[in-house]
Amino acid sequence: MRVAILSLLLFVAPASNAQQVNKCVKGREVSYQTAACDATQHLAKQWDAAPDPVPATTELGPPEGERQRKAKSAQAARASSEGRARSAHRSAKRTTVNAADKRCEAAKARREAKLISVGLKRTFDLLRKLDDAVHEACKQR
Repeated sequence: MRVAILSLLLFVAPASNAQQVNKCVKGREVSYQTAACDATQHLAKQWDAAPDPVPATTELGPPEGERQRKAKSAQAARASSEGRARSAHRSAKRTTVNAADKRCEAAKARREAKLISVGLKRTFDLLRKLDDAVHEACKQR
């Protein structure tokens, strides 16, 4: 009787979610996939992989709406404290922006404009040149 129940449980048990991962190679191209390799590719390696378990709802943290509400309230608090700090700074020091500050800000703006125009094709030499120009303009402040 016990053998019958045990064998019934083994047949009824849910199938595992384990998958096989195939490393397929074609020339210098390597791809990892769960499907079998194409006829033009050869199988370099194959192993079993189980997907990550789905986290329980307690592990996910607060619901999305609550998370957004907390982020907004924290942002509002930061903005409020920054605003108070700015107004206190302005009232304590009411000076005009001098020429050195203008040169520094202009150098920073030129650097940003150049980096945007170059995009990801920037080189170390270009970055160094731009940073040196900003440093030179801002060191008298």
